[in-house]
Order: sequence, then C-alpha cells, then structure tokens
Amino acid sequence: MAIHPVIMCGGAGTRLWPVSNQACPKQFHRLVSDKSVFQETVLRFHHQPGFHPEPVIISNAAYAGLIAEQLAAIGVTPGAVLLEPEGRNTAAVAAVAARHLAALDATALGLLVPSDHFIGQPETFTDAVREAGIAAAEGYITTFGIAPDRPETGFGYIQSGERLSGKLQRVAAFKEKPDSATAAEYLASGRYSWNAGIFLFRPETMLTELGHFAPGVLDGATRALAAARTDGANIYLDPAAFAMTPSISVDYAVMEHTAHAAVLAPLDCAWNDIGTWTAVGDVSSRPNCPAAIEIDTSGCLVHAREGQLVALVGVEDLIVVADGNRILITRKDRAQDVGAVVKALKESGQKDYL
Repeated sequence: MAIHPVIMCGGAGTRLWPVSNQACPKQFHRLVSDKSVFQETVLRFHHQPGFHPEPVIISNAAYAGLIAEQLAAIGVTPGAVLLEPEGRNTAAVAAVAARHLAALDATALGLLVPSDHFIGQPETFTDAVREAGIAAAEGYITTFGIAPDRPETGFGYIQSGERLSGKLQRVAAFKEKPDSATAAEYLASGRYSWNAGIFLFRPETMLTELGHFAPGVLDGATRALAAARTDGANIYLDPAAFAMTPSISVDYAVMEHTAHAAVLAPLDCAWNDIGTWTAVGDVSSRPNCPAAIEIDTSGCLVHAREGQLVALVGVEDLIVVADGNRILITRKDRAQDVGAVVKALKESGQKDYL
C-alpha cells in the first residue's frame, strides 16, 4: 500500500517577514540548509521505501512557477500539482487531495504534510509514518503527536487515549493553544503531545468523514476539482467552485468530531515548525549572514542577502533581518509578534513591502 506524500505549500509565513513575503513565502527560501524548506520536505520522502516517488503538491496558483523551478532543481517529478485560486484552509486541501488520490489509486494512503517544517531526524519520522500506516489502513485518520520538551503555549495539543498498538493510540481530545499553567500541566501528565498538523489516511476514510461533518467543504472541493483546468502536471482548481468552499481547518472540520482519529505519540524526530526567526536560528545549519560584523554583541540572529553587510555594536539578543529595502529589528522575546508588521502594512496600504 503506497503512501503518497501530499505536500501543502500555500502558506504565507508572516512571522518570517521580510524574507517570507507574498511573492515568495518561507517554504521556498533556504532558511536551514542549502536547499529550500519545500525542497527538504520533498526529498524527505523521495526514494524512501513505501512512499510513492512522485509527490502531490497543493499550493496557490501564484506559486506554480516557483514549484516547477524548485522541483526541477532537485530532480523530482511531481505526480500532480493541484493549484488553488485562493486559500480555503486545510479541510479543503484534504478534500481535494482525497478526491485526487481516490481516482488515482483506491488502495493508496495519503500523507498530508506541511512544506514549511524542519525535521532533524527524517528517518525517525518516515519510520513513524510507515508504522502509522497500520492504523490508517484500518480506517483511522492518523496524526502525529510531537514529544513536547517544554510547556509551549504556541502549539495545539493532542491528548492520547486508548492504546491501539506500539505508539498508536486513539485520540482522546484535541486541545487549543493553552496558557502557561495549563501547558505545564500537559507536560507533567505525559499524556499530551504537540499537534504538528500532519495526517495519514485512506482517501475513502477522509471523504466519508468530510461527508459526515463538513459536507459543504467536500461538495465545493469536489466541484472545483471536477471543473479544473489541466496544463501538464498542473491542475488549476475551478475558481468559482472553490470560492464557495467553506474555509475551515481539517482539525475543526473533521478531527475534533470523528470517531476514527488516531495519534502516533510521542514522536521525537527533532521537529520544529520554524515559525519564527528564533526557531530558524535554533535549527539552521547555514550562515544567515556571512558578512555580519558583531562587536561587543551576543546572542543575536542576523539574516541578510548575500552581499549585504550588517554590523552590530554593543547589543544582545536581537533579531536583525535585512532583505532589500525591508529591514526588521526586534528582540528575540518578541519574535512571535513579527506578523503584526504584516498586518500593519496591509492596514496602512503599504502593499509594496509585503
């Protein structure tokens, strides 16, 4: 039973502004290695036993050129590139993916995975996916619970329930991002893991559950795919039908309601969502600013284009990002708030800087 990687790469990554922008969001940048985060995600499954060699990519139509260019650069041919006219959240993505895979291979498993995460132990992760395939083949929508190492308030959590086999368990509950005290309780209990937003499923299972709990999403996505325009590997979803599809996450639409939710946890694969510049600094193996000069400076993260010089004198614990005519300076403890800059630019009409 082949596992088809379905790679979602339509996100905006606003907390990594100014490098991540509307024209080229974070997944297409070389943030942690000499390849883009998207390329690293694709290669994580390429030529791995049990995984289909031609991934399915789901993204915004505006990024069709970037996707083709970056796949060609690493020698990967996609099975299909499903292109959205606008973002309608992950339930619509899951519906389109399930419909596409069901028509392609009724026995397939689909692995819905973000393109903008870092996994420091890829073999541990792919081994876990193969193990999770046992539950998925039996009709569970299986997600992956990352082993927490701190009382993090920026992630959702998964509460594990009855054990199925090995690390596979039923999901007892999905929990929203907690406050500090609740996150500490979750960590101490040992029954909670971070929700990484990765799902493994039989197409038939996902379609059935969407039909039960989010029929509007399933109907809109089905019509958008049926009326799609095809150009080589690119499949352009119908704009009118897709615009009428409700925008909701697959967590809210399906996972919080289905009786067929399983979790493989705890998974310790050095996962990081690299959602902030601080997180990028924690995992990056490449020099972010070879030309940086730091005098009496400590604990700073500097990221700039090649050829740009950044000099820091007498400062500490800062994030400095220079990208052309856009410069970000913030304290490390405010890295989560960078998205507010993007909001302010939109509200003030300064769209040239987005």
